[in-house]
Amino acid sequence: MDTAPGRSGPAMTSASPAAAAASSLIRRALGQCRMLRGWPGEVLDQLAAVSWVGRYQRHEQIMADDPQRREVLVVASGCIAVDHIDASGQHFLLSMYGPGDITSLIRLLTDAPFHFGFHAREPSTVVHLPCDAMMTVLDAHPILWKDLCLLMLARTQQSILLQQQRSSGQMKQMVADAVVQLVRARGLDTAAPGAVCVRVSQTELAAMLSVSRQTVNKVLQALCQAGLLRGHYGRLEGINLGRLERVARGEPEPH
Repeated sequence: MDTAPGRSGPAMTSASPAAAAASSLIRRALGQCRMLRGWPGEVLDQLAAVSWVGRYQRHEQIMADDPQRREVLVVASGCIAVDHIDASGQHFLLSMYGPGDITSLIRLLTDAPFHFGFHAREPSTVVHLPCDAMMTVLDAHPILWKDLCLLMLARTQQSILLQQQRSSGQMKQMVADAVVQLVRARGLDTAAPGAVCVRVSQTELAAMLSVSRQTVNKVLQALCQAGLLRGHYGRLEGINLGRLERVARGEPEPH
């Protein structure tokens, strides 16, 4: 087992307190993962036994666009971003994931092209789960494929919705939906109305939506004036999630 700083897991010396803590963290993170939490306990134990923990500081690279790295990532704490830089140097922020989320599922496809990377947006703890182990479990329990398929369909639906909003110029809905997704990624969707705060810049929102920063700024000003949130440098505060969700769905607010 690699025992370099920031990495730990069950393969460390079994008597080590650090190994016991890492094993407990891994098992807990898998059990709290939204896609995995309904899976049989013995299956999660099997996956936990071959997983390892990575601890990352803000902006630290988690997994580069390396085709040899075939791991699924489960976020235990913090927030991680999926991004891509094209040949011209333009940066695209594709999505963000928080506690309970699972990502890098495309790595389950052996020959799938992989042109994006992962980094921590804040101090984060991530469980790395080898794809070979995941495939072994899925092949042994075919019913579990349903959970993976439902998750991927939901994410595809979200992507289609974003494309529809972009093509029809529904910038207000796009920005509102992006903020809603960020709140959910941070696990803050149960907080009281107006009590939610997320750290994200206008530049990052623009990169997520492939629009200009000026467009995002204009929409955020309108949302602020409507009392749905408060904008500060590098963060959004006082987010009223319920009202913002209605805007994201294109629904009129009740009078």
